Amino acid sequence: MSNKTTYDGKDISISFDGSKCIHSRQCVLGLSTVFQANVEGPWINPDNATPEEITAIAHVCPSGAITYERHDGGQDEAAPLVNTMFVREL
Repeated sequence: MSNKTTYDGKDISISFDGSKCIHSRQCVLGLSTVFQANVEGPWINPDNATPEEITAIAHVCPSGAITYERHDGGQDEAAPLVNTMFVREL
């Protein structure tokens, strides 16, 4: 079951699906001006960074919980040609 919420900004909308999130914190650590954990109200603020910065973070989300739709004429998100997986030691 999807738990998807969309946050609309002027140039880009960010969707977050909590049912997919594995809490790797790539978003919060990589772009804390947009992804603000443990705050009251909306925790995703698309207007606090450029669409390019936001798309870069969405592309490194390991679970695919973060997706986007651009409103500035930039290219919308597309599925990768090849799926990849990285194994990391913690």
